[in-house]
Amino acid sequence: MKVAVIQMSPVFLDKKASWQKLKALILEAIGEGASVITWAETLLPGYPVWMGMTDSARWNQPEQKRAYSTYVREAVSLDGPIVTEMREIASEHEIMLMGGILEAGISSVYCTLLTIGFEGEILGRHRKIKTTYDERLIWADGDIEGLRTYDTPEGKIGGLNCWENWIPLARAALHQEGEMIHVAVWPGSYSLTKDITRFMAMEGRSWILSACGVYRGEDFGHLSLDDFPMRDEMLKAGGLYSGGSMIVGPTGEIIAGPLPDYDEGILYADVYKRTVVEERQNFDYSGHYSRPDLLTLTRK
Repeated sequence: MKVAVIQMSPVFLDKKASWQKLKALILEAIGEGASVITWAETLLPGYPVWMGMTDSARWNQPEQKRAYSTYVREAVSLDGPIVTEMREIASEHEIMLMGGILEAGISSVYCTLLTIGFEGEILGRHRKIKTTYDERLIWADGDIEGLRTYDTPEGKIGGLNCWENWIPLARAALHQEGEMIHVAVWPGSYSLTKDITRFMAMEGRSWILSACGVYRGEDFGHLSLDDFPMRDEMLKAGGLYSGGSMIVGPTGEIIAGPLPDYDEGILYADVYKRTVVEERQNFDYSGHYSRPDLLTLTRK
Protein backbone atom coordinates (compact mmCIF):
# COMPACT_ATOMS: atom_id res chain seq x y z
CA MET A 1 0.00 0.00 0.00
CA LYS A 2 1.51 3.31 -1.06
CA VAL A 3 1.40 6.14 1.48
CA ALA A 4 2.14 9.82 1.00
CA VAL A 5 3.32 12.53 3.39
CA ILE A 6 2.69 16.09 2.21
CA GLN A 7 5.03 18.84 3.39
CA MET A 8 3.82 22.34 2.59
CA SER A 9 3.49 25.87 3.83
CA PRO A 10 -0.10 27.01 4.35
CA VAL A 11 -1.50 30.27 3.09
CA PHE A 12 -1.41 31.45 6.66
CA LEU A 13 -4.75 32.30 8.28
CA ASP A 14 -6.61 31.60 5.03
CA LYS A 15 -8.27 28.21 5.25
CA LYS A 16 -9.81 28.36 1.76
CA ALA A 17 -6.55 29.20 0.00
CA SER A 18 -4.64 26.71 2.14
CA TRP A 19 -7.15 24.01 1.23
CA GLN A 20 -6.80 24.74 -2.48
CA LYS A 21 -3.04 24.34 -2.17
CA LEU A 22 -3.36 21.16 -0.11
CA LYS A 23 -6.00 19.75 -2.46
CA ALA A 24 -3.67 20.10 -5.44
CA LEU A 25 -1.01 18.10 -3.59
CA ILE A 26 -3.55 15.47 -2.52
CA LEU A 27 -4.62 15.02 -6.13
CA GLU A 28 -0.98 14.80 -7.17
CA ALA A 29 -0.42 12.06 -4.57
CA ILE A 30 -3.52 10.23 -5.80
CA GLY A 31 -2.08 10.39 -9.30
CA GLU A 32 1.06 8.68 -7.99
CA GLY A 33 -1.03 5.86 -6.55
CA ALA A 34 -1.12 6.80 -2.86
CA SER A 35 -3.86 5.17 -0.80
CA VAL A 36 -3.19 6.96 2.50
CA ILE A 37 -2.29 10.67 2.45
CA THR A 38 -1.18 12.73 5.45
CA TRP A 39 -0.21 16.33 6.22
CA ALA A 40 1.01 18.48 9.13
CA GLU A 41 -0.53 19.63 12.40
CA THR A 42 -3.28 22.30 12.01
CA LEU A 43 -2.13 22.95 8.44
CA LEU A 44 -5.57 24.42 7.77
CA PRO A 45 -5.28 27.39 8.39
CA GLY A 46 -1.80 27.05 9.95
CA TYR A 47 -0.02 26.47 13.23
CA PRO A 48 -0.12 29.52 15.60
CA VAL A 49 3.58 30.13 15.06
CA TRP A 50 3.38 33.77 16.12
CA MET A 51 2.77 32.78 19.75
CA GLY A 52 6.42 32.00 20.39
CA MET A 53 7.65 35.07 18.51
CA THR A 54 5.53 37.91 19.94
CA ASP A 55 4.25 39.21 23.26
CA SER A 56 1.64 36.46 23.37
CA ALA A 57 1.29 35.85 27.12
CA ARG A 58 0.69 39.45 28.17
CA TRP A 59 -2.71 39.68 29.87
CA ASN A 60 -5.51 41.39 27.92
CA GLN A 61 -3.22 42.34 25.01
CA PRO A 62 -5.36 43.87 22.20
CA GLU A 63 -3.13 42.77 19.29
CA GLN A 64 -3.12 39.16 20.50
CA LYS A 65 -6.89 39.21 20.94
CA ARG A 66 -7.30 40.42 17.37
CA ALA A 67 -4.96 37.74 15.98
CA TYR A 68 -6.80 35.10 18.01
CA SER A 69 -10.18 36.20 16.66
CA THR A 70 -8.85 35.95 13.10
CA TYR A 71 -7.49 32.49 13.83
CA VAL A 72 -10.83 31.34 15.24
CA ARG A 73 -12.62 32.78 12.20
CA GLU A 74 -10.50 30.57 9.97
CA ALA A 75 -11.19 27.35 11.91
CA VAL A 76 -12.56 24.40 9.93
CA SER A 77 -16.03 23.00 10.65
CA LEU A 78 -16.48 19.26 10.25
CA ASP A 79 -19.78 19.86 8.46
CA GLY A 80 -18.42 22.71 6.34
CA PRO A 81 -17.41 22.84 2.65
CA ILE A 82 -13.71 21.99 3.11
CA VAL A 83 -14.30 18.73 4.95
CA THR A 84 -17.19 17.92 2.61
CA GLU A 85 -14.83 18.23 -0.35
CA MET A 86 -12.22 16.10 1.44
CA ARG A 87 -14.85 13.42 1.91
CA GLU A 88 -15.86 13.57 -1.74
CA ILE A 89 -12.25 13.16 -2.87
CA ALA A 90 -11.69 10.24 -0.49
CA SER A 91 -14.86 8.50 -1.67
CA GLU A 92 -14.26 9.08 -5.37
CA HIS A 93 -10.67 7.81 -5.27
CA GLU A 94 -11.07 5.26 -2.46
CA ILE A 95 -8.30 6.75 -0.35
CA MET A 96 -7.79 7.62 3.31
CA LEU A 97 -6.96 11.19 4.37
CA MET A 98 -5.38 11.82 7.76
CA GLY A 99 -4.12 15.27 8.65
CA GLY A 100 -4.24 18.30 10.87
CA ILE A 101 -6.92 20.96 10.98
CA LEU A 102 -7.89 23.71 13.37
CA GLU A 103 -11.32 22.38 14.30
CA ALA A 104 -14.09 24.83 15.09
CA GLY A 105 -15.97 24.11 18.30
CA ILE A 106 -18.92 26.03 19.70
CA SER A 107 -16.63 28.93 20.57
CA SER A 108 -13.24 27.36 21.34
CA VAL A 109 -10.97 25.72 18.77
CA TYR A 110 -9.09 22.43 18.81
CA CYS A 111 -5.90 20.99 17.37
CA THR A 112 -7.48 18.06 15.55
CA LEU A 113 -6.11 15.12 13.62
CA LEU A 114 -8.92 14.31 11.21
CA THR A 115 -9.31 10.87 9.63
CA ILE A 116 -11.52 10.33 6.56
CA GLY A 117 -12.00 6.75 5.41
CA PHE A 118 -11.87 5.04 2.03
CA GLU A 119 -15.61 5.49 1.53
CA GLY A 120 -15.54 9.19 2.41
CA GLU A 121 -16.81 8.78 5.95
CA ILE A 122 -15.39 10.73 8.89
CA LEU A 123 -13.82 7.89 10.86
CA GLY A 124 -12.58 10.04 13.69
CA ARG A 125 -11.29 13.32 14.98
CA HIS A 126 -8.53 13.22 17.54
CA ARG A 127 -8.39 16.46 19.50
CA LYS A 128 -4.97 17.02 21.08
CA ILE A 129 -5.35 15.88 24.67
CA LYS A 130 -2.90 18.38 26.17
CA THR A 131 -1.89 21.53 24.37
CA THR A 132 1.78 22.49 24.62
CA TYR A 133 3.16 25.58 26.36
CA ASP A 134 1.88 28.74 24.59
CA GLU A 135 -0.64 26.67 22.58
CA ARG A 136 -2.74 26.79 25.76
CA LEU A 137 -3.50 30.44 25.00
CA ILE A 138 -5.11 29.36 21.70
CA TRP A 139 -6.41 25.78 21.74
CA ALA A 140 -8.75 24.02 24.12
CA ASP A 141 -7.72 20.65 25.53
CA GLY A 142 -9.16 17.64 23.75
CA ASP A 143 -10.35 14.20 24.80
CA ILE A 144 -9.72 10.53 24.01
CA GLU A 145 -12.73 10.00 21.74
CA GLY A 146 -10.41 9.90 18.73
CA LEU A 147 -7.53 8.08 20.40
CA ARG A 148 -8.08 4.91 18.38
CA THR A 149 -7.05 3.03 15.27
CA TYR A 150 -8.68 2.42 11.89
CA ASP A 151 -8.45 -0.42 9.40
CA THR A 152 -6.40 -0.25 6.20
CA PRO A 153 -5.48 -3.08 3.82
CA GLU A 154 -2.01 -3.23 5.43
CA GLY A 155 -2.91 -3.04 9.11
CA LYS A 156 -4.45 -0.65 11.60
CA ILE A 157 -3.50 3.03 11.47
CA GLY A 158 -3.58 5.62 14.24
CA GLY A 159 -2.07 9.00 14.95
CA LEU A 160 -1.08 11.68 17.44
CA ASN A 161 -0.55 15.42 17.38
CA CYS A 162 2.98 16.76 17.94
CA TRP A 163 4.20 16.32 21.54
CA GLU A 164 1.52 13.72 22.19
CA ASN A 165 3.97 11.45 20.39
CA TRP A 166 6.26 11.84 23.42
CA ILE A 167 3.57 10.60 25.84
CA PRO A 168 4.20 6.86 26.40
CA LEU A 169 0.64 6.14 27.53
CA ALA A 170 -0.84 7.80 24.44
CA ARG A 171 1.34 5.63 22.22
CA ALA A 172 0.49 2.57 24.30
CA ALA A 173 -3.25 3.25 23.89
CA LEU A 174 -2.88 2.99 20.12
CA HIS A 175 -0.71 -0.11 20.37
CA GLN A 176 -3.36 -1.78 22.49
CA GLU A 177 -5.66 -1.38 19.49
CA GLY A 178 -3.19 -3.10 17.19
CA GLU A 179 -1.63 -0.07 15.49
CA MET A 180 0.83 -0.96 12.72
CA ILE A 181 1.00 2.38 10.88
CA HIS A 182 1.41 5.55 12.94
CA VAL A 183 0.82 9.11 11.74
CA ALA A 184 2.70 11.80 13.68
CA VAL A 185 1.83 15.40 12.75
CA TRP A 186 4.01 18.36 13.72
CA PRO A 187 4.41 22.09 12.95
CA GLY A 188 7.76 21.22 11.33
CA SER A 189 11.29 20.76 12.66
CA TYR A 190 13.63 17.90 11.83
CA SER A 191 15.73 18.53 14.95
CA LEU A 192 12.57 18.09 17.04
CA THR A 193 11.20 15.01 15.31
CA LYS A 194 14.12 12.94 13.99
CA ASP A 195 14.88 10.98 17.16
CA ILE A 196 11.33 10.35 18.40
CA THR A 197 10.22 9.28 14.91
CA ARG A 198 12.85 6.55 14.68
CA PHE A 199 12.28 5.60 18.32
CA MET A 200 8.53 5.13 17.78
CA ALA A 201 9.25 2.93 14.77
CA MET A 202 11.60 0.72 16.76
CA GLU A 203 9.42 0.72 19.86
CA GLY A 204 6.31 -0.38 18.01
CA ARG A 205 7.95 -2.19 15.10
CA SER A 206 5.62 0.06 13.11
CA TRP A 207 5.62 2.26 10.04
CA ILE A 208 5.82 5.95 11.01
CA LEU A 209 4.51 8.72 8.75
CA SER A 210 5.90 11.97 10.18
CA ALA A 211 4.23 14.98 8.56
CA CYS A 212 5.66 18.47 9.08
CA GLY A 213 4.81 21.96 7.88
CA VAL A 214 6.98 24.81 6.60
CA TYR A 215 6.78 28.35 8.01
CA ARG A 216 8.79 31.44 7.03
CA GLY A 217 8.43 35.05 8.09
CA GLU A 218 7.83 36.08 4.50
CA ASP A 219 4.66 33.98 4.47
CA PHE A 220 2.83 36.62 6.55
CA GLY A 221 3.00 39.37 3.92
CA HIS A 222 -0.49 38.80 2.52
CA LEU A 223 -2.19 39.49 5.85
CA SER A 224 -3.75 42.83 6.75
CA LEU A 225 -2.72 44.63 9.94
CA ASP A 226 -6.37 44.70 10.91
CA ASP A 227 -6.54 40.90 10.88
CA PHE A 228 -3.03 40.30 12.13
CA PRO A 229 -1.43 43.27 13.94
CA MET A 230 1.92 41.45 14.37
CA ARG A 231 2.39 41.09 10.60
CA ASP A 232 5.39 43.41 10.24
CA GLU A 233 7.08 41.88 13.27
CA MET A 234 6.65 38.38 11.84
CA LEU A 235 7.91 39.44 8.39
CA LYS A 236 11.32 40.02 9.98
CA ALA A 237 11.40 36.59 11.63
CA GLY A 238 13.12 34.68 8.81
CA GLY A 239 12.92 30.90 8.93
CA LEU A 240 10.56 29.54 11.58
CA TYR A 241 9.78 25.86 10.94
CA SER A 242 11.87 24.12 8.30
CA GLY A 243 9.91 20.93 7.67
CA GLY A 244 11.55 17.58 8.42
CA SER A 245 8.87 15.18 7.17
CA MET A 246 9.92 11.57 6.78
CA ILE A 247 8.70 7.99 6.55
CA VAL A 248 10.41 5.44 8.77
CA GLY A 249 10.20 1.65 8.62
CA PRO A 250 9.64 -0.83 11.48
CA THR A 251 13.36 -1.27 12.18
CA GLY A 252 13.97 2.48 12.45
CA GLU A 253 15.40 3.00 8.99
CA ILE A 254 14.44 6.21 7.17
CA ILE A 255 12.63 5.13 4.01
CA ALA A 256 11.84 8.58 2.60
CA GLY A 257 12.92 12.12 3.48
CA PRO A 258 13.66 14.38 5.04
CA LEU A 259 13.25 17.01 2.33
CA PRO A 260 15.79 19.87 2.27
CA ASP A 261 15.04 22.63 4.77
CA TYR A 262 12.01 24.76 3.81
CA ASP A 263 11.26 22.69 0.71
CA GLU A 264 7.68 21.72 -0.07
CA GLY A 265 6.79 18.41 -1.65
CA ILE A 266 5.50 14.88 -1.16
CA LEU A 267 7.21 11.79 0.24
CA TYR A 268 6.11 8.29 -0.76
CA ALA A 269 6.69 4.77 0.51
CA ASP A 270 5.12 1.33 0.20
CA VAL A 271 4.12 -0.11 3.57
CA TYR A 272 3.36 -3.74 4.33
CA LYS A 273 1.68 -5.46 7.27
CA ARG A 274 3.91 -8.48 6.76
CA THR A 275 7.03 -6.44 7.52
CA VAL A 276 5.53 -5.37 10.85
CA VAL A 277 4.61 -8.95 11.74
CA GLU A 278 8.11 -10.17 10.88
CA GLU A 279 9.77 -7.53 13.06
CA ARG A 280 7.41 -8.22 15.96
CA GLN A 281 8.61 -11.80 16.22
CA ASN A 282 11.31 -10.63 18.61
CA PHE A 283 9.57 -7.64 20.19
CA ASP A 284 5.85 -6.92 20.42
CA TYR A 285 5.29 -4.70 23.43
CA SER A 286 1.50 -4.89 23.27
CA GLY A 287 1.59 -8.62 22.49
CA HIS A 288 3.96 -11.41 23.49
CA TYR A 289 6.45 -9.00 25.08
CA SER A 290 3.87 -7.56 27.47
CA ARG A 291 2.71 -8.61 30.94
CA PRO A 292 -0.92 -7.47 31.25
CA ASP A 293 -1.18 -9.44 34.48
CA LEU A 294 1.33 -7.00 35.98
CA LEU A 295 0.97 -3.75 34.01
CA THR A 296 -2.17 -2.43 32.32
CA LEU A 297 -3.36 0.79 30.71
CA THR A 298 -6.82 2.01 31.73
CA ARG A 299 -8.87 4.47 29.69
CA LYS A 300 -11.17 6.91 31.49
